[in-house]
Amino acid sequence: MFTDDLVTILVNAGVGQATINIFVGAKVALPIGPGPFLTIRENGGSSPEGTHNSVGVPAYVRPSAQIVTRAEDLADARLMAQKAYDALFPIRNQFINGTFWRQITIRHEPGELGEDENGRPRIFFNIDCIKRLSSATS
Repeated sequence: MFTDDLVTILVNAGVGQATINIFVGAKVALPIGPGPFLTIRENGGSSPEGTHNSVGVPAYVRPSAQIVTRAEDLADARLMAQKAYDALFPIRNQFINGTFWRQITIRHEPGELGEDENGRPRIFFNIDCIKRLSSATS
């Protein structure tokens, strides 16, 4: 899955640990505590790309996601967001979990998103991806 691949990238880069401080989805129940925590939320993406020799299915899909970090201390949330940014930015022409990823584009610099329901400041940025169609692309 798309988000599983993103988690793999972040874990391999030392940003955090899956289900400990890196989570997927809008409805995930985050732990109570100082954090930092990171969530990946899929959003609409862009239309797929075809090629002249691939007319039955898209040659590339273009999913997108929002990366949100939060922590009791704004500096900790910023640091985790920057580590995620630094891990995702260089992804170009490589296989991740068996699927070819052409690139990840970061749409903007990390910015503040206000506080979460527990009063922890949040930092976010959005990414666009271009990858080969896999058995589970979302």
